[in-house]
Amino acid sequence: MPTYPARVPLSWLGALALAGLSQIPGAASAAQRTVYAGELQGVGEVVMELDSAAAQKGVLHGRYFYAKHGVDIPLKGSDKALLEPTPYWEAAKSGKTAGAEADAAATWHGTRDEQGYRGTWIDARTGKQRSFNLKRVAQYEAGSQASDGGIDGDADINAANAPYEALKLAGHAVPIGPDIGSAKVAYRMWQDPRTKFSYPRLSRHPDAQVLARVNHLLEQRHWRMSHAALACLASAYTSGSPSAGTLGNYDEEVIAVPWLSSALMTVTESGSLDCGGAHPNNHFDPYTLDLLRGEYLDWNRVFDAYAPGAAPTRTPSAALRDLVGRIQKSLAARDEAGLTQDRSQEGCWDLWPGYLALGAAAPGALSLSVSGVGHASGVCLGTQAQVPFQDLGPYLKPGGQAYLVSD
Repeated sequence: MPTYPARVPLSWLGALALAGLSQIPGAASAAQRTVYAGELQGVGEVVMELDSAAAQKGVLHGRYFYAKHGVDIPLKGSDKALLEPTPYWEAAKSGKTAGAEADAAATWHGTRDEQGYRGTWIDARTGKQRSFNLKRVAQYEAGSQASDGGIDGDADINAANAPYEALKLAGHAVPIGPDIGSAKVAYRMWQDPRTKFSYPRLSRHPDAQVLARVNHLLEQRHWRMSHAALACLASAYTSGSPSAGTLGNYDEEVIAVPWLSSALMTVTESGSLDCGGAHPNNHFDPYTLDLLRGEYLDWNRVFDAYAPGAAPTRTPSAALRDLVGRIQKSLAARDEAGLTQDRSQEGCWDLWPGYLALGAAAPGALSLSVSGVGHASGVCLGTQAQVPFQDLGPYLKPGGQAYLVSD
C-alpha cells in the first residue's frame, strides 16, 4: 500500500506516480474498501471509497467527497452506475422520498480495474456530463475503522488506519494569527476553513522532538473534531434532523490555552455541540500535555493524584481527596456567605471528585474544573477553583516541581 505524509494536498498524489499500487492485491475481499483519488472535470479533486460488491450481495456501496468541501456524499449501485442521492431537505421540498433511487442527483457511469475508476459523471437534473479519472491509492480492511464508517476511537487517523479520512483532513488546516507565549515556548492557532474553528499547535519549544510529538497529538484532536463537524454536514444526505447539514455548532466551539510553559500545556474544549438527539452536548473538557516528555500528562508525576489504573476511570488518591475537600469547604463557606458572584454556580463544587478535571491556568495555578456532567448539571461546567502552584508544596512528588515552572 502506498503511503503519504500526514499533511499534504491531494495534488501531491500526482507526483507520487502511484508507484506502490503493485503492492495492492488485485481482488478485494468482502471486508476491504478501496480508495480512489483524482479529478472530476471542471470541478476539481475528489476522493472516493468503495466497498466490495461481494459484501452486499452484488450491490456496491461507497462515498466520496470534494476536497474543497470534505462532505461525504453516499454512493450505491454498481461499477457501471453508481447513484448519489439528493439531500433529505431537497427531496422533502420536492415531495419525493429521500434516498429513493428514482430521485438520484447524479450517476457515475464508469469502469473499474486495478489502476482505478474512470468514466462519466451525469447530473440527473440537467443532463450535464463531466469526465472523471480516479487512480486507486489505497486499500484497507473495513474492520480498522468503526463499523459505521467512522474513525476508530483509539487509532491515529493516518494512511494505514484510515486512508480515506486522512486524505479528507490532511493539508487543509493553516496557521492564523500570531504566536502566543514566550521567547522559549509558544503556540499558534490553526484553522481548517471548511470547519471554521481554530486549534493550537506549538510553534516554539526548546526540544524539537517534544514539539513534534505534541503537535501530532494536537493535530489528531483537531482532525477528530473536524471529522465530526464534516460528518454533521454530511448527515444532510442521511437524516431529516433540523441540525443535519450544519457544522453541529463546531464552528462555535471555544478552544483555549489557559496555561503554557516549557513543561505543561493545558487546552480546554468547550461549547454546545448539536447534530441531533434529545439534548445538545454541553461540555467543558480540559486536558494537559507533558512538555517535558512529549505526551499527555500523568498527574501522578506531579503529585499523588490517582490510584493506579487506566484513565478516565482512575480513582482519586487520598491526597487529592484531601486537597479537594479543603477547597470544597472554602467554596461551601463562600456560598453560605452569599459571596458567590453567579448564584447558579452555588453547590457545583459538590460534584467533585466524581466530575473533577485537573488542569493548569495563569498566573500559575492548578485548576479544578467540573467536566463530564449530564445535561441537567451543565450550568456547573467549567473551572470552579484554582490552587496556586506554591501552595502545592506539601503534595508534590520528587521531581514534581519541574512541572510547576513559568517561562
